[in-house]
Amino acid sequence: MGKLRTTLIGAALAAVTVAATPLAAQASEPVPRSSAGRVADGLLHVYYNTGYSGWCDDWSGEAPDWGSCRNQVSSLWNNGYPGNLDDIWVYWGLNYTGARRGVYNGVGLSDLRQWTFDANTGPGSGEWLNDNISSHRWTNLP
Repeated sequence: MGKLRTTLIGAALAAVTVAATPLAAQASEPVPRSSAGRVADGLLHVYYNTGYSGWCDDWSGEAPDWGSCRNQVSSLWNNGYPGNLDDIWVYWGLNYTGARRGVYNGVGLSDLRQWTFDANTGPGSGEWLNDNISSHRWTNLP
């Protein structure tokens, strides 16, 4: 009987701890979820930090200059609406120039230190995406 009571008390304390966790700890911007819980919002989301934290900006259209996010982003999420022009090219240079890398619709890259620009696609080819993206445009990837 003592073990059962101790187990029940422990479970109750765990429930109270989870319920009392402040909501402010959760990100105010959306982050990728499993496909079952994903709802497209038509945006490319970019974050200063890996793991989709430190929101920088999001766009529904093309951006020839990422402004304050230029060369500052460490994770991104393509949450565009599925259909025509739902994938993106991210570019090393301003105005869609230099090396590029495709990101399919629904794909999140939580750590851009693990990804490089495609080889032989211009200045910046083979360089890391992390802190190195200047612009993007929507496209249909193969």
